[in-house]
Amino acid sequence: MALPSRLQKSLTASEINFIAENEPIKILPRYTMEGFQLIGTRLPPLKAMKREEIPLWLALILKSQDRCNIITPDWLTVKNLHKAYEEEVEFPTKFSNLPWHWIEISKMLLDKASDDLVDPPHQLRSLIQDLLEVRLTKTRQGIKELNVSYIQLDNLSMTEISTLKPFCIQVMDQLVALHEAGTDGDEGQAQV
Repeated sequence: MALPSRLQKSLTASEINFIAENEPIKILPRYTMEGFQLIGTRLPPLKAMKREEIPLWLALILKSQDRCNIITPDWLTVKNLHKAYEEEVEFPTKFSNLPWHWIEISKMLLDKASDDLVDPPHQLRSLIQDLLEVRLTKTRQGIKELNVSYIQLDNLSMTEISTLKPFCIQVMDQLVALHEAGTDGDEGQAQV
């Protein structure tokens, strides 16, 4: 099935999830396992109860087999998410600094490793939803202030940018057309 043309300019949610699964995450293995070579990376030898960093996709597989516990990322705590939320509210023109794939990672960990998280999952889900809503509101406000020369999207996640990208491209194209029409009109007046 072909995607609508407006969605062909950005990644789909499943493509973004696939990319996010390659993010490194720390685990605490329950067993000792030999390392091995994968196509894109080398899995280090894992020693029981010794922290190691591996790709998220592999951590989730090992977790599903009860071979490891996933160590909660520092940013995925009630305290740090609440701090990020407060920054979002306090600074209306700035986005808090969260990981590039914070949305996907938090969803995967809440869905597949919630028992390893430091804080209660329902509190984390609530804060994540609050963060998503306030950031969406801020991006909508920011789009109203677009100009012809650039758009600044510091600290937005890949999902947020991918969602905005088709709309921003369309708006920027229209702004450029208006700008060019304005400069053509100025040249016409100068020749008279």
